[in-house]
Amino acid sequence: MLEVHNLTYTYPDGRLALNGVSLRIWPGERVALTGPNGAGKSTLLLALAGILHAEGSILVEGIPLSHASLPRLRARLGLVFQSPEDQLFSPTVFEDVAYAPLYQGLTPAEITARASEALAAVGMQAFAARMPHHLSMGEKKRVAIATVLAMRPAMLLFDEPSAGLDPRARRELIHLLEQLPQTLLIATHDLNLVQHICPRMLILDEGRLVADGKTEHLLADEGLLVAHGLA
Repeated sequence: MLEVHNLTYTYPDGRLALNGVSLRIWPGERVALTGPNGAGKSTLLLALAGILHAEGSILVEGIPLSHASLPRLRARLGLVFQSPEDQLFSPTVFEDVAYAPLYQGLTPAEITARASEALAAVGMQAFAARMPHHLSMGEKKRVAIATVLAMRPAMLLFDEPSAGLDPRARRELIHLLEQLPQTLLIATHDLNLVQHICPRMLILDEGRLVADGKTEHLLADEGLLVAHGLA
């Protein structure tokens, strides 16, 4: 599904955010991307989504990520930002979810079908006519996920999906993520979420991939977790 080879990214101020990251994610996998603040998790997601241009190579379903392939690959690999405010800007929930299909040039009937399907997948059909900024944080996160699902991606990238949620909304989000059929890469500090959803876990620290293995094994290694700010 996804191959990354020797990915390196340096910010304009000279800080090295990604330092030779290489990994593979297979179709249907659910993978957690963990690490301390500033480890490079969000930077890696932005590079995978083609928002930041990093050195190295990224292949999505065997296709190299490039300027020419970016429009096609963005429809296959969807990024859900940490803050839903970054994705919700239309007058109604339905218009937000319909935006990506509209941008893809689909027919009105196809746009309606895609938006309705995506809202149903996150349990937000009854909120289609609501104003997004009137929703709770948990509801906003569900709609933000729907805006990406409307593109029918094969893989979803999540940046701290449980951040800012109360316990009830967090449980509902975990249940939703468990039901999604797509390949998942979830950047998070929430190790309980990781334990529930992701059989495989990656640890990123100072821009380097320092561990890649079964979640149950890595979470049992207290020394590893302490060394990389995850205890």
